[in-house]
Amino acid sequence: MHLLFEEILFQELKKYENKKILVAFSGGKDSLALLDFLNKKKDILHVFTGACYVNHGLRDTVLRDEVFCRAYCNKNNIAFYTFNISQEIFNDKNGGVESAARKYRYKYLLELLHSENYDYLFTAHTYSDNIESFFIDLYTGTSIYTISGIMEENNNIIRPMLNITTEMVNAYIDYNNLIPVYDETNSDIKYVRNRIRHKLIPVLYDCGAEFEKTVCRLQKESLKLKEYFDSKTKHAIKYVEKFAVIDKEKFLLLEDIEKEFLLGKVFSIFFRVSKNIINETLSFFSGNHSKRLDLPNGYMVEQSFRNIRIFPRYMVEDFSYTKKVFDSVLQTDDFTIKFSGDYTNKELIVRNRRKGDKLKNKKLKDIFIDKHMELFDRDRAVIVEDNGLIIWVENITKNNNITIIRNGIAHG
Repeated sequence: MHLLFEEILFQELKKYENKKILVAFSGGKDSLALLDFLNKKKDILHVFTGACYVNHGLRDTVLRDEVFCRAYCNKNNIAFYTFNISQEIFNDKNGGVESAARKYRYKYLLELLHSENYDYLFTAHTYSDNIESFFIDLYTGTSIYTISGIMEENNNIIRPMLNITTEMVNAYIDYNNLIPVYDETNSDIKYVRNRIRHKLIPVLYDCGAEFEKTVCRLQKESLKLKEYFDSKTKHAIKYVEKFAVIDKEKFLLLEDIEKEFLLGKVFSIFFRVSKNIINETLSFFSGNHSKRLDLPNGYMVEQSFRNIRIFPRYMVEDFSYTKKVFDSVLQTDDFTIKFSGDYTNKELIVRNRRKGDKLKNKKLKDIFIDKHMELFDRDRAVIVEDNGLIIWVENITKNNNITIIRNGIAHG
């Protein structure tokens, strides 16, 4: 069985010859087997290998695991990195521990990938994980076109062990006398994956392994559906990265099933999707007025004049800064605003809008609506106030002595 592990994995790894590979390394048997085999074949494949341990802070033995991972990498001359994301998980109250752990784990791993110039991030998901994921998707109420399983390749994230079973991994570990660490939370059935793994899957195998073929067939059919609906809906997406923008007019022209697919596809980038969330969002899209709906993980969906946006709530939260006397520049994480002329010698308030704001005796809200400004842009528009009087509004007024720079673009 260990020879089958090596044969399958080597054929997969040949695709990545002459590359710089970062392995997500927990010290468990799957990632240990992947890293060990990759390291042994590094000269044949001409790859550079690094490993990263992410400390979730969810149990008392994480330091033990980190020490193990560091020692293994030092012994085998593998570049080693580690991050502690326990505080981020603790502070994230939007999607549960499992969701937060996954979100921040990949955030730090991908940041490391880019900062250290690695070509790919390898994770040790196996064939057995893929089977489990099918039932997890069913349990959490996903749709038919999102049960296609774990993707082998997703941009720079590669899962080369999806054709390798747990039995093959165990055989490789035993044959090479490797002693992995054991994550005690893998036995805690408060987590959905563990309930599936320890309670449902064993019962299915007791009835025979034929269900595996059915699962794989359904995953392949789901993938075909996904590819079809991708081709039918991709024209409606304007932007997807830190947030998403969908063309409202094109979206409304889609068939209902295409709308469901598109929302599920975009939502899945930011949080775990359920059928209930999609249905609630579709029901929310009624009328022409601008409005918002809360989503999991601290996200919101907005319907406005031309667009549908999905974005983190913090992007539209209130802000207020004070430009001090003699300061000519005020810089924030989102924008830079420059002052010249008499404004340099004044203390000014720089903020976003508040209820009741007026510009020259007209409600600012009405001015925004008359210009058909998106709700998102209204709430982010920068306002400059002098002694309680609004003297400048981004995208509304012009002033040669006030210039704002966003995303490298300056306007006054």
